[in-house]
Amino acid sequence: MNSKEIALSGGLIALAWLVHFLMRFTESITGELQAAISISFYCLMVLLIRMSLSEATVLGLITGAVLMTATASPFPLANIPSHWAGLVSCKIVADRMRNGAKGLRPSAVSVSVLLATAVSFLVFVLASYFGILTFPDLARGSSGLIEAVLDGRLTLGAFATNSLLKVGIPTMVSNAVISPMLYILARRKYIEVGDRR
Repeated sequence: MNSKEIALSGGLIALAWLVHFLMRFTESITGELQAAISISFYCLMVLLIRMSLSEATVLGLITGAVLMTATASPFPLANIPSHWAGLVSCKIVADRMRNGAKGLRPSAVSVSVLLATAVSFLVFVLASYFGILTFPDLARGSSGLIEAVLDGRLTLGAFATNSLLKVGIPTMVSNAVISPMLYILARRKYIEVGDRR
């Protein structure tokens, strides 16, 4: 990545942090996880910049670590693997749908970010549930969620189903709708950023 691409990536990670921080209020509504509209913002890195899988991996880990500091979810460390998985999966899908040097169609952006959100959600639910069981001292929050997981009242299936209905599906739909608009706006400003052949 060149210096312009690194600067763009840093700006998008910072913007994703702000959005993730502002969405903390959704955790108090759902009682479990918070909505991750921030995925639409950090996925712009791999949608705008043609990068290698190793570059996407590093950026995904950095993004997860940064967003961990902005979360209100009960097991913050789950942000690292989940946002890594979201960014890398978005890169893989977008690369397959890319239309040469012309970039991505809005529908391709929507599908890429929708799938990235689904992957990120799945990893986050698994990492949160098993993270609470394995490292309860690293869990936080005042809700009864942590206690319910620890004493076996909340099974993985129930946790995943509740989280999917309350947070997962609304976040997937929101990201699928707003990501093409964000991509079009960002592409106009940063046309041909990192266009590698």
